[in-house]
Amino acid sequence: MSRRIILTVLMTAFVCLGASAQRWAAKTNLLYWAATTPNIGAEVALGKHSTLGATVNWNPWTIGSDNKIQHWFVRPEYRYWFSAPYTRFFLGLHAMGGGFEVGGFKLPLLGDKLLTGLPGNYYKGSFAAAGVSFGYAFYLSPRLNLELSAGLGVARIAYHTEPVNGPKPNTNLNRVRYLPMPTELGISLVYLFNAKK
Repeated sequence: MSRRIILTVLMTAFVCLGASAQRWAAKTNLLYWAATTPNIGAEVALGKHSTLGATVNWNPWTIGSDNKIQHWFVRPEYRYWFSAPYTRFFLGLHAMGGGFEVGGFKLPLLGDKLLTGLPGNYYKGSFAAAGVSFGYAFYLSPRLNLELSAGLGVARIAYHTEPVNGPKPNTNLNRVRYLPMPTELGISLVYLFNAKK
C-alpha cells in the first residue's frame, strides 16, 4: 500500500513538473541518507518568490533479525523565498503523512528513557503533521545548490505496540497522541533544471 502511494505521488509530481515551463528542481536530503533513509524530492517555481514541492522518504530496513526502523512519509511544502526561488533565505509551510514500525532496540545515548518499551516492543502506526520551516540555499554552481533547512510542527500519531516475541495485540489497544516535534532537518543537494547559465 505505501509503495503505491509513494509511486503515485512521484508520478504526479513529475508529470506536473514536466508540463510546466517554469524552473524546477530535484533534491535529496543527505542527512536522511546518513540515517539510512533513501529520499527524493521535486520543487517547482510558482512565481517570483514562491515554490511548491514534495519529498518522499522510505526506510524499509530491518537490522539483524528483529530490530526495525521501518518508516515512510510524504512531505509537501510551500515556500516563500525572500530574494527569488532557490536563492538565499526562505520560510515554508508543510504537511507530512506516513507510517512506521520501529522497535527491538535501545535508542543511542538515551537508552530506554524516552520510549521505555522500545527494546521489547514494536511501535506500529501512522502519523500526520503540519509545521513551519526556514532555511537557506547556498549557490554552488548554475545548476547546483546546497540547502540547509529546519522545521517545527505538531504531529498526530496513531499507534499500537506488539511484543517482539509474542502474540499479536487486541486492536482496541490503539493509542493516539499529539506531540510537538521537529518536522524537518536537512542538508540537501538541489539540482536546478532550466536554470540560467
